[in-house]
Amino acid sequence: MIRRTPFSALLALALLTGAAPALAQSAKFEPGTRSGPFVATAKSLSDLVGDGYRIRGNLGTALILQKGASVFSCQIPPDPENLDFKPYFVCAELNELPRAPEGRAQPPRSGH
Repeated sequence: MIRRTPFSALLALALLTGAAPALAQSAKFEPGTRSGPFVATAKSLSDLVGDGYRIRGNLGTALILQKGASVFSCQIPPDPENLDFKPYFVCAELNELPRAPEGRAQPPRSGH
């Protein structure tokens, strides 16, 4: 028989273990790195929940947190060297680039 652990129990475990503040090894998850409309931050999942952000859903493997107009995406980064995942969340803030006027190129984005 397969037993499923409730998501809320897993989230509570992640918050209580204090594993969230660790920084990712991969350059893709370094604070300030852009991936599409999201910019990686040094904020942890527990920081955001403590600041009043609420989990509103998921986007792929990331949790989406919101407080007013502010939106964050938090995910457990993969560790490609060990084919495993890190034991903490990396959170990125939604920070879209403004649209370029017609005929002008938009600044390049780092990451994908």
